[in-house]
Amino acid sequence: MKNKFNLTINMMGYIVSLLVGISLFLSEKFENNVLIPLLLLVFVIAMFLKENRKKLLKNIDIKFSIVLLLFVFVPFVIAYFDGGIDTRLDSYILRFLLFFPFAFFLSSTRKVLNLLKACLFGGTIISILAIFDFIKNYNAWAHPIGAYYPRVTAILTVQDFANIMCIVLLFLLSFLFFYKNGNNKKNMIIKICLAILSAFILFLVIVNRSKMVYICLIPTILYILYKIRKRYVLIGILICFGGYFALPSSISSRLQYIVNYKNDPSSNLRVIFWETGIEAFKQKPLLGWQAEDRKQFNLDYYEKIGVKDYVYKNFLDKLSEWPIYYVHTHNAYLQFILDYGIVGFAFLVIFFVSILIKAIGINFSKDRENSDSRLIALEIGTKTTLAAWIIQGTTDINLNNKYMIITSAILIFVLNHLWKKKIKAEKGK
Repeated sequence: MKNKFNLTINMMGYIVSLLVGISLFLSEKFENNVLIPLLLLVFVIAMFLKENRKKLLKNIDIKFSIVLLLFVFVPFVIAYFDGGIDTRLDSYILRFLLFFPFAFFLSSTRKVLNLLKACLFGGTIISILAIFDFIKNYNAWAHPIGAYYPRVTAILTVQDFANIMCIVLLFLLSFLFFYKNGNNKKNMIIKICLAILSAFILFLVIVNRSKMVYICLIPTILYILYKIRKRYVLIGILICFGGYFALPSSISSRLQYIVNYKNDPSSNLRVIFWETGIEAFKQKPLLGWQAEDRKQFNLDYYEKIGVKDYVYKNFLDKLSEWPIYYVHTHNAYLQFILDYGIVGFAFLVIFFVSILIKAIGINFSKDRENSDSRLIALEIGTKTTLAAWIIQGTTDINLNNKYMIITSAILIFVLNHLWKKKIKAEKGK
């Protein structure tokens, strides 16, 4: 009876985990209000059994898990002693805790890959919808007016779509170049499917016109080329350089605003927010700001430097119904240090250093002949996507974004799986 109950709980957790992957792209409300609470509930029930607790401890790296827990909960302690937990605007960081049910219910490489396939399934559906959106609004997309460039998406915001599709693309490329199936015929079919999907997603990423995604794709794709063969890096650089001139003006003209940022409200606002954030940090560096206090500080500072009307016209008039936008910095790391000060930021740094140590330590690609090609593809995909996620955080508040936190929880779960595989392989030698 006990074993049957445990099997049922494990199967339920596995299925719900896959549904979380699918719904990441398709339904925020269903995912956040139904699937995530259900997954956490099933996980808690599973943990009542001693054998399941042992399994969890076996599946996770203990030191990394402690660092993750400190990173998640210390901000709440800071907020509690600095005015109350509700003085910071969201608790999305708790979604990093999905790492634990993923690590428990998806303990094998096959199940890890099934989660990524579930994410790809949801991503493919939303990509097809985005293509219809692109076709429908092509005339407006192809003929931007001034600094306003219509962008392509479906369901997600344009920037969330670009960021997540960038991550999907890097995983697709990693499996395209590094995965090998033992059956030659099946391997060819898989490669063709991966190539078609990669081209499809790349097209959507390009026409989305996210400047930051273009920037983060350059080093990550060059890394993939480096792992294939070192001399391909030069070819990749030449393709990037030549590709810029091959792009239609409706895309290449927007790239000029990376340099001429003052002519583009999207770029100029970021610079204004960063300057304001730095000034706010100087005022309260240790424990950060309460949201209402920082909102007032920001509005006063905008008026002081003469940009208040500009900020309202190009940003707040459109988004003022959401409190987060009054304290928005468009930089995940600046946002975090302003919310939780140097104390909270120290745990973010420790968390990132732990991720870096794990990523550097995993190197299945060094011995390709004797390594499982699935692990090699997962290694390259996880390293590049984590790098992309971190780069994206320089112009977006990824640590205050539900989609991006769930995405990062999946990435660090895969990283943990690879780390445990590495430890197991070393013990087997």
